[in-house]
Amino acid sequence: MATQMESRVSALEERVARLEEHSEEEVIILREITAEEARAEIIDLFATGETLYYSDIADRLRLDLEMVVEICHRLEEEDMIHVADHAV
Repeated sequence: MATQMESRVSALEERVARLEEHSEEEVIILREITAEEARAEIIDLFATGETLYYSDIADRLRLDLEMVVEICHRLEEEDMIHVADHAV
């Protein structure tokens, strides 16, 4: 019974090691800036003309996702950007 348990533990250890090797998590340090600064940076980012998702904006500018969504909704209300239906 002990050898069977040792074998299972060994197999699990090998699987964990393989998972750790293939794990590529990236830690993003969020910047603390004012909503006005974030708004200006988001507007500049949209000026490139590319389609952006909230997560794209948050990643590129290293901003809190909730702040990005809130600012984008305000910009849409002001007709400065268009938020696609599938973006929500």
